[in-house]
Amino acid sequence: MRDSFILEKQYARNENSFGQVGEAKTVTMKYNINFNEEKQYGSFEIYDLESGGNDFYSEGGLWFKENELVDYDGIFCLPTPVLDKLEEWGLNVSDMREVLGR
Repeated sequence: MRDSFILEKQYARNENSFGQVGEAKTVTMKYNINFNEEKQYGSFEIYDLESGGNDFYSEGGLWFKENELVDYDGIFCLPTPVLDKLEEWGLNVSDMREVLGR
């Protein structure tokens, strides 16, 4: 089981199908990412430290086949820091990067 976190200062905003909701601002986001090689499953949790996740929060699952990321859920577009960490662990995310334009 691999488990890691990343802290990254970034500009964040909430959106839905109607557009932006609420105020956009610069916050420190914490990315918790894990991967279980035996189960070929991982997950992520992302939230802003300033509000403890009250302003910005998301989580989701990561599905792999032979260590290649083949699917995810919980968020519209998987963030680059998640892909970067998975790639750092030696997992194949190249097709997902291409599909997402990352």
